[in-house]
Amino acid sequence: MNIPSNRDFCKSLPKIELHAHLNGSLSEKTLTELGSSPDDVAEYQRLQRTPPEGRNLSDCFKIFGFAHKATATPEAVYLATKNVIREFYDDNVIYLELRTTPREEVGIMTAESYVEAVVKAIQDNTYDILVKLILSINRQHSPELSKNNLDVILKLKEKYPNIIRGIDLSGDPHKGNFEDLKILFETARKNGLRTTLHCGEVKNDEEVSQILEFRPDRIGHAPFLHPNYGGCSKNWNLLRMLKIPTEICLTSNIISGTTKSYELHHIKEWIKHDLPFSLNTDDKGVFHTDLSQEFERALKYLHIKNEQILEISSNSVNHSFATQEEKNKLQEKLKEWVYTNCNF
Repeated sequence: MNIPSNRDFCKSLPKIELHAHLNGSLSEKTLTELGSSPDDVAEYQRLQRTPPEGRNLSDCFKIFGFAHKATATPEAVYLATKNVIREFYDDNVIYLELRTTPREEVGIMTAESYVEAVVKAIQDNTYDILVKLILSINRQHSPELSKNNLDVILKLKEKYPNIIRGIDLSGDPHKGNFEDLKILFETARKNGLRTTLHCGEVKNDEEVSQILEFRPDRIGHAPFLHPNYGGCSKNWNLLRMLKIPTEICLTSNIISGTTKSYELHHIKEWIKHDLPFSLNTDDKGVFHTDLSQEFERALKYLHIKNEQILEISSNSVNHSFATQEEKNKLQEKLKEWVYTNCNF
């Protein structure tokens, strides 16, 4: 699947990751370090390597259970976050937006102490990678739990405004609905949080319309948005008008079964119509990938050129939730790398 002639280019390119779930990004090494049993690690590996045709979206959510089991204390959450940051840095990612849902383990960890552990790991980061945090509202949680989590998110956003930058709608798309949670995202927006919403992961034109009309800063995945991919013309035309950036996760979509193949991926419509998007991993542990591989697959299967990869990276900086000053510095890093390494 890798292309040797493009590997060095994609590996050395300074990359921007905008859609990475913390618990889905745990490597086998991290699970072992956190004390997961050999049987759990073996099952995690088996599920990772099951061919795409043998898995679906529900199967992928099962894998998260291993990560949640391994990160059941603040100390484990801290270590897991530090390892994930280091692994993205090792892949030459210079900007990382991690996302996770505040989580409680009764008698062991509160939702607040969970987030504090993630923030502490980000604060203690010593690598040359800028890390921000997006906190999620899980669509399958009860309204009461979601409201409580928003209270935690807003409280800690005031405490760590330069780390906690956004709020996400996540969770199993077969459960819950955006309309019931819309007021929470309106509140988050009024309190200065940027918004990114998983959108169109399953056929649901009504909800896609509601999400687009909310006008989030970004949307995630969107495999069932274009009319040729199970969506509808009304929503596609609305996206074309609004030009909301889409977080694209190639391998995730293939393995979770929401897209048939790399060659037939819905991102081709975004490229054709010059709509903004970024390339991301989603869950590098669950899907056994990294951002360099995602870029390689884009070069191979989408038939785009290295110059376009650079443009995607630069645009991803603009779509990020970093401050303007931070964006300027990231763009300078990209320009310096291009000047040193490219001769187009």
